[in-house]
Amino acid sequence: MVLLTIMLWFILSLFFGANYKRSFYAYRLDIDIVNLDNGPVGQAIVDSILAIPAAKTLPTWRLNTDITTLDQARDYARKYAWGVVVINSELSTSLDNALATGADYSPSAAITLMEGEGRSAIARLFVIQTAIPQMVRSVATQYAIRQLSEYQSKIDGESQSKTNIQALLTPIGWTTESVGFYSFEISPILLPLGMMAMFVCVLVPTMMLKFGSYPAYKTTKHKHIFLFLIAIILGLCLLFSLFGALAFLAYKGPEYYHSRQGLPVTGGRFFSLWMCYALTLMPMALWIKSLTILIPPAFVAIPSILTLIPNTLSGMVSIDLCPKFYIWFHGLPFYQGGVLARYIISGNYPKIGQCLGILFGEIAFSLFLLYGATFIQQHLVHTGAVDHLGNYRGTDAYQGSQLGKKPASDTSMDRPSERLLEKGMDRTPDSDSNTVPIIDDHSLVAQAAMRNETIVV
Repeated sequence: MVLLTIMLWFILSLFFGANYKRSFYAYRLDIDIVNLDNGPVGQAIVDSILAIPAAKTLPTWRLNTDITTLDQARDYARKYAWGVVVINSELSTSLDNALATGADYSPSAAITLMEGEGRSAIARLFVIQTAIPQMVRSVATQYAIRQLSEYQSKIDGESQSKTNIQALLTPIGWTTESVGFYSFEISPILLPLGMMAMFVCVLVPTMMLKFGSYPAYKTTKHKHIFLFLIAIILGLCLLFSLFGALAFLAYKGPEYYHSRQGLPVTGGRFFSLWMCYALTLMPMALWIKSLTILIPPAFVAIPSILTLIPNTLSGMVSIDLCPKFYIWFHGLPFYQGGVLARYIISGNYPKIGQCLGILFGEIAFSLFLLYGATFIQQHLVHTGAVDHLGNYRGTDAYQGSQLGKKPASDTSMDRPSERLLEKGMDRTPDSDSNTVPIIDDHSLVAQAAMRNETIVV
């Protein structure tokens, strides 16, 4: 009961702590400003954005001068950025022409807002999706007021009749462009809860192996047990990760090329998602199996819960919006697997080398741990330190070592002649008589007499 209470408080503290004052960490998200206009209007917009007072609840705005084209901005937003505000080229020229001659002008062509939906659904939902349009709207209003004041003080009657009124009153608008589609309804919980369901399906048969592997430790070589467990866990991970990939395919529906739910589903992308799920489950399953081998049955749920809950939580929050304590979430399999899966689905934030390196490293560590756990367990079985259920000698649940015991149905040792043989008789009974050879053990002689057996002197 005490352990369950501690675990409950740990889980609740971990969850609520990760979401505590989430908006106060918005300043950790950087939004790039790209000025392709290089005219007075573009520079005025840049100055207005950079002049916004810094606040913990707002992203950090920074000017990026390395990008010179719209395609470069798209590629940068897809791979690296939380968001990019692009001031489109020829903005100053188009606006001046509309004010002077009344030429057609589209305010929405002034700025392009680029969002990468696949990097973090939580950060996009609670910060990016609201902060960028609010900022642009505020800057556009300020510029419109200033432009109208300057226009009234400088323009004459003849020029006023030629002015494009829309360009005068609404000079700055914007268009939102997604550079990685991951905006379906369950996007914040799709991957973490999906991987949790897959892992639970792997966990149950893996745990059952603990209660059926006792005879194997008595009769099988250690390396064979080790390889057998790897094969079983690998097969389970491949099977249920395949189900997970098929579930996503089914969720996406018959229109597999529907862009708002991710990139088109091809054979290669489906296989990549399947292998991504399998690589995410493998270190978790190996780790849990290594721990449960040496843990008594009464406590096998503890490592499973303490491993599964933080991993699931790491995929449901944006670590950039969490306190610094949660930086260790970066090393959890579900977090790295989630980053890799979102890249496969949306094309955003490609961290393939980082994700695969961490996952393979965790698999190698878990394999080493499993090798040591099976070696120790076999030693404990042969020395009688654990019973067939995994209870340790000296505990109330210990039922005794089963090593070397004959089945209960074998009653051959109840026959007197075989008990005498076990004590060191020099010859066997005569098959034609009920006599037995004499021995020095008086207790056995008395037992023979009680059974009306003749003692040969």
